[in-house]
Amino acid sequence: MGPDVHFKLTYRWAVEEGFGHEEAERVAAADVGYDELYPARRSLANITRHFAPWAWLWSRHYFRRSIRLDDLVLLGWALHCAQDAVAHGTLGEKHLLLRARLGRDPDSWTGAPSGVRRRVEAVSRERLAAYRGMVERNVRPRR
Repeated sequence: MGPDVHFKLTYRWAVEEGFGHEEAERVAAADVGYDELYPARRSLANITRHFAPWAWLWSRHYFRRSIRLDDLVLLGWALHCAQDAVAHGTLGEKHLLLRARLGRDPDSWTGAPSGVRRRVEAVSRERLAAYRGMVERNVRPRR
């Protein structure tokens, strides 16, 4: 979804969900930096991190590790995978439709349908709130 979501909105949502400004910035920086670490065009393994259904599995993996290790970077990665899974669609069909000139840019927040924007925000806030709640209660997920 680009820096509008992966940094600006992630930062705002994190602050609104109770993270301090420095914590929110760490989460947002990890979220936006994920594309540099795992560019989708580099390998099949990287593609799985950005497109459903696999991106949901990566998001869950990073989220569980973020709680277990109390790691805001891993939380940012979990958010990135979930946000992309919603925006890019199953097997990246939104990107394929764009290339065929039959669809929208899946990385554009302003061009995204309102339902996609609502789902990206909802999944982001759910993970942020769950992280805060679990870390505050010192709950560790089962392996």
